[in-house]
Amino acid sequence: MSSLAVAAAAMAALLLLLALGLEIAYSLALVGAVGLLVLGGQQAVIGSLATIPYSNVASFTLVVLPMFVLMGELAVAGGMAQQAYAAARAWLGRLPGGLMMTGIGASAVFGAVSGSSVAATVTVGRVSIAEMRRYGYDGGLAAGTVAAAGTLAALIPPSALAVFYALVTNESISRMLMAGLVPGLLSTALFMTTAYLIARARPALAPPVREPIRWRERLAVLRMTGPFGVLVLVVLGSIYSGLATATEASALGALAALALLALARRLSWAGLNAALAATTRISCMIFMIIIGGMLFSRFLAFSGITLGLGEFIRGLQLSPLAVVLVMMAILTVLGMFIDPVGMIMLTLPFFFPIVKELRLDPIWFGVLVVLQAELGVITPPIGVHLFVVKQITPDVPLGRIILGSLPYLATQILVLALVIAFPGIALWLPQRMP
Repeated sequence: MSSLAVAAAAMAALLLLLALGLEIAYSLALVGAVGLLVLGGQQAVIGSLATIPYSNVASFTLVVLPMFVLMGELAVAGGMAQQAYAAARAWLGRLPGGLMMTGIGASAVFGAVSGSSVAATVTVGRVSIAEMRRYGYDGGLAAGTVAAAGTLAALIPPSALAVFYALVTNESISRMLMAGLVPGLLSTALFMTTAYLIARARPALAPPVREPIRWRERLAVLRMTGPFGVLVLVVLGSIYSGLATATEASALGALAALALLALARRLSWAGLNAALAATTRISCMIFMIIIGGMLFSRFLAFSGITLGLGEFIRGLQLSPLAVVLVMMAILTVLGMFIDPVGMIMLTLPFFFPIVKELRLDPIWFGVLVVLQAELGVITPPIGVHLFVVKQITPDVPLGRIILGSLPYLATQILVLALVIAFPGIALWLPQRMP
């Protein structure tokens, strides 16, 4: 059997395993190991299994992932999501669609201390959806807004997806993190604009809040944002200024979060234990996906399919923009069925060599991948965020939640198009780093 035939059979087997519900990490590892056994024999698979798990995980650079995850978990334990919501509520609540804008703003602020979009969706959603429904907002629109707003945490640094992309492609973590900031803020602004337009067009779905809020109260509530300012300054300030690497900044951020909780007397053994347990669980999951993905990548390199795919793309004589659009279309389809981390690990072994071959900026392409991956979590039929908010609002039909998220899905597609058309949106900050 030729290498191409083995590779084709392996891809079919991988899709079958994923369809049967096997976790992406184990599917990638199993297909990669069996493929290496078929093509290279026992020695090839034993050598890969002996070296890849340790060499790809026992890296000081990988400390950045558990540290950022820990910082986010400590923020959850300290009730920072509720603080972010209260601050946004005071300033945005009386605007048309103000409670939707509040949820979006709180998700963006909380995203600046938590790189997990699921965590942002859950923690902000529990507060935001109940508040919107209390004031008469449509349940599907409220849930759909929160599902979409949670995606901001995957783009605004520190983003776990951005770090994951940088680690897999061996790009600069610091530059990849900073590249997501402007697109993240742009997404936040356009999401809020979308909420405003929905409220103006359909006020029955988002009734105005008429409770007055004094300026003294608005200024007082700004003190709640102090911890966020400290963490953003510690993490992003140290990275952008060059005073610390992304790995060092992640450790400083986790330490600062711990210190802030202690100073606010919000630190408890139960909360710390829960944060450490969640960090361990999430980090192990990501590391397993990395190991499985690297085994799969080794098999693809051994089979020559990545080189063959590059030659095929060159033979089509497509423009670089057309190639990027084809990749985004593939990611769109995969995002409907596979979680973002698995989707990135599954496609990068094919896509990234082509990106390098076409001399496209890998940081810019990384932002596109993160944007596209986050589109997937609000895209039916298996949008992760849609099911997360469904658990928060079990009485709201899933169909109504999907309808509520569609305007924001269109907005996110607009952001993706803008970043494709104007790469400077993503590259402006990284290009100014020392």
